[in-house]
Amino acid sequence: MYRRKLVGVLVAAVAAVAVTQGSAAAMTNGTLVTDPNTAPWVATLAFPDGSAIVPGGAPLLQRATCGGALIAPARVLTAAHCVDRADPSQLEVHIDARVLSADDGQVRRIVAVSALPGYRILPSPVDPSDDNLASAANDLAIVVLDRPVTTVAPIPLALSRPTAGSRVSLFAHGTTGQSGADFRDDVLHRGDLAMIDHWRCSAQTPAVVDEPSMACAEDPTGLVNLCYQDSGSPVVQYVAGRPELVGVASFGGETAGHPCTVVTPEPVAFTDVATFHAWSQQPSPAGEPYPAGRATVTGTGHTGSPLHCASPAWDRQRGGRPDEVRYGWATVTEQGPFAIPAPIGGADAVDYTPAGDLAGQRLACEVTARNAAGTSQSIAAPVMITDAGHAR
Repeated sequence: MYRRKLVGVLVAAVAAVAVTQGSAAAMTNGTLVTDPNTAPWVATLAFPDGSAIVPGGAPLLQRATCGGALIAPARVLTAAHCVDRADPSQLEVHIDARVLSADDGQVRRIVAVSALPGYRILPSPVDPSDDNLASAANDLAIVVLDRPVTTVAPIPLALSRPTAGSRVSLFAHGTTGQSGADFRDDVLHRGDLAMIDHWRCSAQTPAVVDEPSMACAEDPTGLVNLCYQDSGSPVVQYVAGRPELVGVASFGGETAGHPCTVVTPEPVAFTDVATFHAWSQQPSPAGEPYPAGRATVTGTGHTGSPLHCASPAWDRQRGGRPDEVRYGWATVTEQGPFAIPAPIGGADAVDYTPAGDLAGQRLACEVTARNAAGTSQSIAAPVMITDAGHAR
């Protein structure tokens, strides 16, 4: 699971840029999708250009985070960990963006997010403290778009989980770490896999594979593996030549600490959409807290002087009321076009007094709000901290 918290999303994006010299790419290996009529329902989640996370501006190729699938004119399914603790007002969805460096597809903003009840992180025994090595249960989320997509037919949902040995395909934009004519890094790719039994999937990863909600497939040759930025991407089966969505990608060999470029058979675990068919198609899903604006920081910005974090208002038409609101503080650094927050340990109160060692750094507060539909997070614009002695 290569991204979960917002910081994880950003680090994965920056890592992908570094690995591929400015290009996001696809699952390890796979084949290029060149037919424009194949998989137009593929969705790409991204930070908007000029947003709080990408204030400097960047092309879609660098801003892309997760995949998804259009299942209704104004609804996308993705992995819950792709939107968990993110700000839905600071994300957008690109439908049928086939070559990320050249094609934005149809762009929609997000007006509501609803995570599947019971979504939770399952730490990996390899390193329980590292979320990027963890598996998950009920890893599914509904993303509601601000306007319907009328020129792309949504993909129907499968009604049953494919049996072991059945063929399925993963469609994704992610990171391969390879380049060249056969791996034009930002082109949509397809990876063909075979379903495997739960016991076999569990035997190949030390992480917990939640059998009620998760299914697994693999490429027996080991060529196709899940990689960075593939999370949430659609796993599809073809019935009488027609595609059906059987799942959204969740995690792979990283739970065992294996790099995704290793050419060995690795399980691709995905949330079993058929199990949650009724939930995915519900007419009016409850929404997680939706920030009506951004959190703000007030104070002098001098070391030794307190800063105050003001929570944003919550848009009650786009999300539910928060059941819990928590605060945190982070240093913010720039890596290319990205503004990346690094949480400060123990700084979890609404007020925070920066010590002298933070002089010259930029600080922001993070407001995390939770209700039964999920968890969102608003990050304030950072303030520069100055040494109090030099400020007089």
